[in-house]
Amino acid sequence: TLEINVWRHPDLRTQAKVRPDGKISFPLIEEIYVCNLTPSVLKKEIAMRINRVIRDPQVTVNVIGFESKKYFVLGEVYRPGVYPFEGRVRVLEAIGRAAGYKEDAAALKSVIIIKKGYTPNPKAIRINLWSVINKADINQDVFLEPGDIVFVPKTFIANLNKFIDQFFTKTDPVLQYYLDIYNIREPGALAR
Repeated sequence: TLEINVWRHPDLRTQAKVRPDGKISFPLIEEIYVCNLTPSVLKKEIAMRINRVIRDPQVTVNVIGFESKKYFVLGEVYRPGVYPFEGRVRVLEAIGRAAGYKEDAAALKSVIIIKKGYTPNPKAIRINLWSVINKADINQDVFLEPGDIVFVPKTFIANLNKFIDQFFTKTDPVLQYYLDIYNIREPGALAR
């Protein structure tokens, strides 16, 4: 978020959020692409553009807030969600920020990283986080970029356990009901 002031023109005082397309809007001039510009360079650009309307404008530009870039941690972690991207962060650290992985359910050998997750060309890579933890294989613990998605899938056993749990909690009572009916009305019918 930028605060832009033009001396002696309080009506031009503006707080502008940099949009995802890297632009801001400012009165009297068209949108300005500000991505990768320093405040001093932006100040000169705004002054040059409004010089057509205001004689010798004195512009100040201050950064007053950061809307951090983000990454996502999903799947078998204790706190899945969106996390602020604050400098360089590796996959294991990102999972740690999500309160860690669920030991009984996480498939650490098949963690999926979707690079540039919300762009037209995402790229999925599979990493072996078990190897990072147990063999100190730092090559598997890649750095994340803004917009990346870390997905920790369930193990086959966790999926099987979920199936068995659902089967016995939802299907078993119905099955027992029918077994009871048939055993009561026609003893030995199921033995045939």
